[in-house]
Amino acid sequence: MARTILVPHDGSPHAQDALEYVLETFPRAEIVLFHAIDPFDLTDQPERSPLTERWLDDRREDTAELFDEALADLEMGDATVDTETAVGSPGQTIVAAVDDVGADQIVVGTRGRGNVAKARVGSTAELVVRRADVPVTVVR
Repeated sequence: MARTILVPHDGSPHAQDALEYVLETFPRAEIVLFHAIDPFDLTDQPERSPLTERWLDDRREDTAELFDEALADLEMGDATVDTETAVGSPGQTIVAAVDDVGADQIVVGTRGRGNVAKARVGSTAELVVRRADVPVTVVR
């Protein structure tokens, strides 16, 4: 039986490290590359009105590009990679996605795009570790 691993990705180097770790460590896994569209994060697109259909369509296009960049030039081996997206607060949305995709495990990077440079484990990763009902691996 293949293992299904949820890998949250926000475009950060830490998230990319987590994806590469999964591909190397679980070469036959079913990987779900996941992105939470955070409706409260408007820093990278201040010109777009939040929570409109146009805004959501634009964010989904951005997410498709994020996935393409994350998967470019990676050696996939026998792993299968699906992509999923949901709208909501990243930590909570990641935890909820476990049931939606049937994940057996989560592999997450230590820090994302946040500005907390001194944090050892990012707030999203910490929330996921505390609330997930499946094993969580934090990749440094």
